[in-house]
Amino acid sequence: MNYDEIGSTYTSTRHADPRIGHQLAMQLNLPNGSAVVDIGAGTGNYSHFLAELGYTVTAIEPSLIMRSQGKQHPLLSWVGGAGESLPFPDKHFHGAVMTLSLHHLTDWQACIAEALRVSGGGPLVIFAFDPLYTPDFWLFDYFPTLAVLDACFKPSFAELQQYVQGLGLKFELTGFPLPKDLIDNFAAAGWAKPSIYVDEKHQNGISTFFRLSNEERANGQALLKRELANGQWLAKYGSIINEEYHDRGYGFIRITS
Repeated sequence: MNYDEIGSTYTSTRHADPRIGHQLAMQLNLPNGSAVVDIGAGTGNYSHFLAELGYTVTAIEPSLIMRSQGKQHPLLSWVGGAGESLPFPDKHFHGAVMTLSLHHLTDWQACIAEALRVSGGGPLVIFAFDPLYTPDFWLFDYFPTLAVLDACFKPSFAELQQYVQGLGLKFELTGFPLPKDLIDNFAAAGWAKPSIYVDEKHQNGISTFFRLSNEERANGQALLKRELANGQWLAKYGSIINEEYHDRGYGFIRITS
């Protein structure tokens, strides 16, 4: 996905959710002041969050448009580049993070290897979703191709675990059921807020919507808007609103030597 084409309004709907940010820090488990690289940092929401916690953060991001919107902080620096070929020497950082960037990589294995190289074997903390998670999300009833696209992303958690353990490294997975009041509006974050999916501003912050045909995007948006207005969405899926958390296959992966 080319964020130079779709990323111009990204910051309006995507914000660092404190629960995700604190989990990144907890999984890093590094002393205050440690040097951390954020790979595929986007506009730096979580780079900035970690800098606020006292980490010295380098955000690396290939998209100029995303970097141009990048958050600023005295402990945060920006570098243009791709995760598959990090422009840093071995053991340059104490740890590395990747937040919802794993599935965008051209060569995820190369990126994992590079992250471990520059962090001296980790910790590497990845927040991601499992593309093979059961495709039972109500949103797919309105935009069916989203389920197909999700299933095509790589790697699955099982593939990642096999790769990491094949390198002789430790792989730890902590599931992250999504809170209903998430403020980082990524693909599944609106599971209890269906109205965000008829809002083009929110759609523009979700990369998979740009992979839909104009026809499917318009038809799905119209149907969802209509069924929200006439009560059909509530009748079919409304019980989900009573949940405080919903498992959509997201989790934190911690890789260490």
